Amino acid sequence: MKIVFYGAGNMAHAIFTGIVNSNIVPPENILLTNRSNEERLKSYNKELGVNYNYDNEELLKDADYVFLGTKPHDFDGLADRIRPYINDNNKFISIMAGLPISYIREQLGTSNPIARIMPNTNAHVGHSVTGISFSNNFGPTSKGEVHDLINAFGSVMEVNEDSLHQVTAITGSGPAFLYHVFEQYVKAGTNLGLEKSEVEESIRNLIIGTSKMIERSDLSMEQLRKNITSKGGTTQAGLNALSDHDIQGIFEDCLKAAVDRSVELSNNDE
Repeated sequence: MKIVFYGAGNMAHAIFTGIVNSNIVPPENILLTNRSNEERLKSYNKELGVNYNYDNEELLKDADYVFLGTKPHDFDGLADRIRPYINDNNKFISIMAGLPISYIREQLGTSNPIARIMPNTNAHVGHSVTGISFSNNFGPTSKGEVHDLINAFGSVMEVNEDSLHQVTAITGSGPAFLYHVFEQYVKAGTNLGLEKSEVEESIRNLIIGTSKMIERSDLSMEQLRKNITSKGGTTQAGLNALSDHDIQGIFEDCLKAAVDRSVELSNNDE
């Protein structure tokens, strides 16, 4: 299998690093290219053993999967450059936010299979939750191969393309929303009179430990919460205070705003 990455930024780096570390594809079969930063490509070659090339004909020749990781506003120019060299073997995987499959297909001028993925920054630690949508002509064998590639840097959730807006909100932007919650927790803890550095370190370890509890348990998060909530205790008192606020409504507003913005960006590019 030969894999090509157009664009070698932070997200692409997380993806091809996961693929290399999973031993799905030999690193020498992964080729990178970018607009001009050859030093970055050299560093990835030294770090991981992946190759790089600036010849589009050579890149696309016999390439099985072509990751499109350029910035969305640069895609039209990229499409112009690679269109003459696209061949029947190429299957495209877009990590560009907001560009629908129909638009990508139109700009590339091809009927080849196209997938869109929406990873998140947890890909850097091999724990991305990645939404994926396939064009109708993506065969089952190829779908399976793409699932394997994505599982190399996390987990995968296959949805219809229209549902990628919801996935973008829930998991794509999700790390930032959770970081924001943790920020407020640190501030609240500091306001109790403890040193900020101590609170930050304690809450960092609290988050890690709680995540491991979720990972290792078959219980729902609701049940895990109930298991540590004694009637009339301190945890119950704190939860009662939280229930005075519409926490669910706040998160519903948050996710709806993110979905609406995703739809807006997608419509602007059509």
